[in-house]
Amino acid sequence: MPEISTSNLMPEKHKLRHRLEFIIFKSLKSWGKGVSKKRLQQGAILLDFLLYHVLRICRKIVSINLELAFPELSEKEREKIARANYRWFARFCMDVLHMDAWQGCTAKVTHFHNLHVLDEALTENNGVLLVSGHFGNWEIIPSALAELGYPVSMYVGRQTNPLTNELQNNARANFGVKTIDKGKRATLHMGRALSANKIIAMLIDQNDNKSDLFVNFFNKLASSSKGTAAFHLLRKSPIILITCAYVEDKFEIALNRISFELNGEQEKDIQHISQNITTELEKIIRQYPEQYFWMHRRWRARPPKDSETIY
Repeated sequence: MPEISTSNLMPEKHKLRHRLEFIIFKSLKSWGKGVSKKRLQQGAILLDFLLYHVLRICRKIVSINLELAFPELSEKEREKIARANYRWFARFCMDVLHMDAWQGCTAKVTHFHNLHVLDEALTENNGVLLVSGHFGNWEIIPSALAELGYPVSMYVGRQTNPLTNELQNNARANFGVKTIDKGKRATLHMGRALSANKIIAMLIDQNDNKSDLFVNFFNKLASSSKGTAAFHLLRKSPIILITCAYVEDKFEIALNRISFELNGEQEKDIQHISQNITTELEKIIRQYPEQYFWMHRRWRARPPKDSETIY
């Protein structure tokens, strides 16, 4: 697939801050694309040091989240996970910058487990809802699938900077991945994609202040979007959890079809489906706790009768 040009992404109307961010991000991606594996590792070490020791980014949030998720562990054990968490995140950031170098060869760095689950789901001709979380390297999953010939669209939120947003979406398009931006027309576009038996990839573990749906996540209620469950009830599209863990130098991508029994009551069915997805994601995170995005305020929104302030 020919590369999409990014030379015309900077109209004069954009804010100076957005233009500067764009220039920096594009320069870093250019560096990342051509850099050696050794330099990439050195960059990850430097970034890890800056984030953890110098800038101390989100260290309090990580500490709170790990205490909520793993109360049975000692403080020393949680600190060990926290330290490894920053190393993972630095590596992930470097890999995002390096992504363009894998164009056309993602099969060399990825290993799929249970890919037949996706093939079987597609035979039902209702499209597939492919869900994941901020775990491992979630960014490479759609690209690797697209390069295997699967019709993948990512449901993504718009970045506040439209320039970097378009740059990132163009990078995905170069792998064959389409994007559906969150917005008023997203439901229409997603419905059309599912009707055409395509795959919609989305992340389902963000805090959602606008949702009244709460699921049990590490024995603590966390807000959740109703979208995935609602689409399943409307379209009968299979739901598959897909995760990508770092295992040494490989990306180990695993698929698991989410099973559930419905009783015909919409709100209860949405709750049940959403909980099953979250439970399966939690199982994976428990295997690799250092590879989850603990810097996110996952438990920020609270149920109406819960006045607890966590962060």
